Amino acid sequence: MTQKSYILTPVTGVHIGTGEELSPLDYKIAPKIGDLDFKKPVYWKFSSDRILQRLCGDEKAISAFERASVEGNMKELYKFFQENCIHRKDTDYPCEITKNFLTKYRENQKKDPHQNAAKVLQMYHTEGTPNPVIPGSSIKGSVRTALLNMYLTGLSERDYQALHEKFEQENNRNKSEEKMQKKLLDYKDAKTDPLRAVSLSDCPFKAGGTQLVGGLDMVSFNKQTGSLESMGAQIQAEVLRGELLEGKAVSELCITINDMLQKTPFSLQREEQPKRIKTITFEDIHKSCNDFYWSEFQNEYDKFFKDVSDGSEKLITELKGKLGSAVKSEKQFIIRVGRWSQVEFVTFEDNFRKPKTRIVKGKELSYGTTRTLFDYDGKYVPMGWCILSVKE
Repeated sequence: MTQKSYILTPVTGVHIGTGEELSPLDYKIAPKIGDLDFKKPVYWKFSSDRILQRLCGDEKAISAFERASVEGNMKELYKFFQENCIHRKDTDYPCEITKNFLTKYRENQKKDPHQNAAKVLQMYHTEGTPNPVIPGSSIKGSVRTALLNMYLTGLSERDYQALHEKFEQENNRNKSEEKMQKKLLDYKDAKTDPLRAVSLSDCPFKAGGTQLVGGLDMVSFNKQTGSLESMGAQIQAEVLRGELLEGKAVSELCITINDMLQKTPFSLQREEQPKRIKTITFEDIHKSCNDFYWSEFQNEYDKFFKDVSDGSEKLITELKGKLGSAVKSEKQFIIRVGRWSQVEFVTFEDNFRKPKTRIVKGKELSYGTTRTLFDYDGKYVPMGWCILSVKE
């Protein structure tokens, strides 16, 4: 076994979802709960089950809850839990909020709760703790994408063209990508997948100063005005607060490569012993991630962000500088991880992409013409960018 430890630093916001949408039955906005006072409005994720357990001896409170439940009055249920969430033990964790989220939240309070207007996508947390987490499996997925593209671009021209012809002939997108992965990584099934020999630890983050709740917009670029313009989509989410969002999120990651597994033959049969799984090294991981993600960032920047002049360019230029410096360093590499990482960063290079088109307001949009960006108080920032630095 060989291991390396890394410091993982989110540069932008990162969202690893649980699949749960939280409503005002699960959170409230208040400056203070119990003895913890932020002196400004804060998002508090609470547990309705713990609140009900605490109130089980209060007949008046339970009657109010039952009345609202039986009548199906969602606003009354919201009001019940929000008014009774008064102790720190009722809450799971607090998150700071953007100004725009607070504005939208107040607008949503006036709307019909069944419109889902106040729903917030939950970030993955370590069970029973307030600590947000990037799972090692998510990071491994990003590394896998980079390695596959390194092997793809490393093919001879003849092999590249032959693979492209097969890809074009395949109608099933998932099936064609699965075939390509097996071809490039030289494996037949999960037992012979070379990524079996590479394991990555989870990355938990301390709760303080690392969590933010805000909105995301699907935007298009207006060349005439130089601005990123919202297409009206309303998405609200808990995110890891990266450096560009004035956050303190930092964690430690351990990558382990089982070199003995890489040296072990597939079979005990003598004629099959020369066959071993494809070897992956730390150098392969560093180089493939820097080459692939930096190349795709530059393509995205040139196509979408280069001419932005509406105020967002400052953060985007700062992001470019941080990623560019990391790529030049021998002891750092970059990845893009989590939701809203955009299709270009989670698939093969351009000739081998078959992303679905999207329908927005009755219009068919091809990929690359829109971005889903985090709205950081009026300035748009891409999601998912992280830097990993070798820990000495």
